Amino acid sequence: MQDLKLPDKPVLLDGGMGRELRARGVDVMTSIWSTNGLIKAPDTVRQIHQDYIAAGADIITTNTYGIIRSNLAIEGLEDHFRALNVLACNLAGQARQKSETSVLIAGSLPPLAGSYRPDLVGEIEDILPLYMEQAELLAPYVDLIICETMSSAGEARAAAMAACQTGKPVWVAWTLHEDRSVKKICL
Repeated sequence: MQDLKLPDKPVLLDGGMGRELRARGVDVMTSIWSTNGLIKAPDTVRQIHQDYIAAGADIITTNTYGIIRSNLAIEGLEDHFRALNVLACNLAGQARQKSETSVLIAGSLPPLAGSYRPDLVGEIEDILPLYMEQAELLAPYVDLIICETMSSAGEARAAAMAACQTGKPVWVAWTLHEDRSVKKICL
């Protein structure tokens, strides 16, 4: 696993992409909100990254939180899974390049069955391959992978195991909603 070159100060992450997209007039009221941002407003996604960098973020996060195969399939967009992940990474990379800073890019691995829903998390043998596919797509473009809003130990374990396979540093961010599941997490 490679080391991150973090500044010798508190590290600031960017803010929420979905909230910013909505504030800037992009339709995010669907399960494929990330996709809507990428298809309908890629310049807005890039600008949001740039604005977070200008505000002092040390790390920006790819707009891949809502890019989930099953949600794309419902909308007839499953065949665009790869292209959407790459586009999200490219937009973050373009923002970094334009800013001429050493900001890091975190690739986002999202919950696969809805945020804040530990009751919908699948079995590890079912979700691990899905996380591995997305982590492998993100890895060439990012400095680290963040498993975001994990709502159960099993979900976090699958996402982190997949992310670790890339050789990139891995961060796990949990939701604080009550899960009450007591599953052992072993990486």
